[in-house]
Order: sequence, then C-alpha cells, then structure tokens
Amino acid sequence: MMTAIEVHPVKLGIANAYIVRQEGAIIVDTGDPGNEEAILDAAKGRGIRPKDVRLILLTHGHGDHAGSARGLRERTGAPVAVHRDDAEKLRYGNQGKLRPACLTGRILGPLFGGKKARYPPLDPEIVMGESFDLRPYGVDGTVVPTPGHTPGSVSVILAGGDVIVGDLIFSSIPAEKPCLPFWADDIGAVRESIALIRKRQPRTVYTGHGGPFPGKAIEGL
Repeated sequence: MMTAIEVHPVKLGIANAYIVRQEGAIIVDTGDPGNEEAILDAAKGRGIRPKDVRLILLTHGHGDHAGSARGLRERTGAPVAVHRDDAEKLRYGNQGKLRPACLTGRILGPLFGGKKARYPPLDPEIVMGESFDLRPYGVDGTVVPTPGHTPGSVSVILAGGDVIVGDLIFSSIPAEKPCLPFWADDIGAVRESIALIRKRQPRTVYTGHGGPFPGKAIEGL
C-alpha cells in the first residue's frame, strides 16, 4: 500500500507551484523565470533534495507557470512534461497572446504580456496526450486534459481526492472565491473542463493563483 499523498503549495508572488510527494516527489508548475531557488528551498524544507524530484509537470505553457522549468530541470535532472497542445510554447519560450475572458482580464492583461510572455525555452522530454499516469514517478495520480484556458491545459487528479487545476479556475478579486479564468482561449471548453473536474467530486481544488478551495466551492461554476 502506498503512503498518503502530500500536496505542498509554494507561493511565488501571485502564482502557485506545488510539491507533490508520496513514494516519489514531483513538482507541478514552476512560476516565473528565476523562481527555481524558491521552489527548491521549499522542497528542502520538506526533506526533498533536488535529486529526489522525479518529474516537473506543467499544467500549461504560460510564463508564470513554465518560466522556471528549464532552471529546475538543470538543478534536478528531472524530465519536464507538458501537453502536446502547449509544447510549442515551451520550445519557443513564448506563451503567446492572452485572450481576456472578462473585464478583469482586459485590465490586467498588460501586466502579464510583453516581456512577461517570454521565458527560457526548452524542449520537453515528455509530451502528454489524452492522459498520463503518475505512478511510475511515485505518485498515485493521473494527468487529464482540461483545455480552455489554453489548448494544452491539464489537471492533476490525485488518488486521495485532491486536484491541481492550474489556471482552469481562478481566484476572484477581491473576494478570493473560485471563478472562471480571467483569460481563456475557449471559454466554452473551460466550462466543459470544470464540469469534468466537478464529476470527480474533488476534496480540495488547488489553483494556479489563490486557493486552495474545498471541492464543493466549485459547484456553481
């Protein structure tokens, strides 16, 4: 029997990375460029050495989630995994144009575009398709496509009932309640992906910004 799954958020300014540990340790999302030290320091505080990291998993290819992927790969030697529909973002180190899905997205868009859209490029070792099993990396979980925010957005479904959804779900301003993302390539696909997550009846939903939220909090989305 595998040990309990631990999910440890790492606050990186307004973005979150996650250290997930069971029999092995993986890192989910990496923040902006230069955040690798903060993530590794957080891992060290949990007794996780760089060589203990088995996988670097990206929920999507935006710079505030993939920005330190190359730096972490260099420090840990762990492979980087991304969905095939966001892989080109990594290869070019360019997240592309953000598409506002609400007024907040239009207002904040300039803060996340321009230079923020670019980050150190890398060629991912693992390009995921329909689903991806994390058990070979020591974590009882599955990565599933949840497109909408970007075409290649994914979520991590963990056996204990927790879900890491990246930017599929945002935290509203100023109420800090779960809401639809401020930017989305396809808002209809976002709603379908959230419905998929709701069907899983998650215990806790970990988001790319703000959170976490109890699973029941996303029922109205």
